[in-house]
Amino acid sequence: MARFYMARFVYMARFAMLWAALAAFFGWYARIEVGRYPVAHTAAWSIYACFMLLAGLYLAPGFAAVRARLKRVRAAWIVVAFLAPYLIYSFGARDFRWIALAKLAALAIVPLGVFVLAPVRECRRMNWQDGLALLWLYFPVQFHLTTGIWNVPVNLDFMARLFVVGVGAWAFVVVRGIEDAGYDFVLSGAILRDAALSFLGFSMIGIPLGLAMRFIAWNPRWRGGPQFAADYVTLLLFVAIAEELFFRGLLQNLLEGSIGARSSSRNVAQAMVSVAFGFSHIAHAPAPNWRYVVLATIAGWFYGLAYRKHRSLMASAGCHALVDTVWRTFLTAP
Repeated sequence: MARFYMARFVYMARFAMLWAALAAFFGWYARIEVGRYPVAHTAAWSIYACFMLLAGLYLAPGFAAVRARLKRVRAAWIVVAFLAPYLIYSFGARDFRWIALAKLAALAIVPLGVFVLAPVRECRRMNWQDGLALLWLYFPVQFHLTTGIWNVPVNLDFMARLFVVGVGAWAFVVVRGIEDAGYDFVLSGAILRDAALSFLGFSMIGIPLGLAMRFIAWNPRWRGGPQFAADYVTLLLFVAIAEELFFRGLLQNLLEGSIGARSSSRNVAQAMVSVAFGFSHIAHAPAPNWRYVVLATIAGWFYGLAYRKHRSLMASAGCHALVDTVWRTFLTAP
């Protein structure tokens, strides 16, 4: 029993330490941004408070001990918890809009409500409830329907990403109780190693192919190690984990359960999701961007490979964020 409570304390402490580390990191980052976009002190603090509350909701399901406690929370209170950060922001920034609040309420209520009102019976397979919840969260982000919610000092798109990922994690990991989603903020040497190997595997194919297709060109913009690390962290939190939760932790995971547990079936699921991931990039300019589709499909295969090895989004998202950071720092479209 003592060992059980000690393990729970360790996970709670890890959650608290990670949240505190993000608070310090983005507090430092916010001071730089305030210099670029001057805002009143009240607005700045409300934006920061909103961000940190959303970050806490985003992180909480990623720790086993915290997740166990969250399962006792009613869905109605979860919705309230997700709407509270926007109300804090809108009060301090004087940017309250009923349509924005309605969008956020709808984004939270539907995926949470469908799993409460119609519980999933076959937990390891794709069900109609999963399809509805996935599409409900995917389309607003893909078609930029979440813009115009956080507007001070500029459109704060990263808030919307935190909100959507947080709602998705709570809906699927906490309320539905999906297995092997890999939404665990735990790192190990093996996870880091396989994330790096997947990055190298993609780089050996993706960089020569991208150069040959004239999709990319060598254009280094190195601004030092701290800036590279800052870019990596922001891409990991706001892009990689969001996309990897949707495509690998949920879609690939559930398709594997629907198709079968054999290795060949897992390859089929991984290939299907890689193609879907590739086509999610087709609208990037100049649309239709078939070169981007090809490279993103190949990247998706390696992200799926990293995820399968450990059933961890930290492996696939770590690789994903490294690809995006290296791409942004050393390569560009010609």
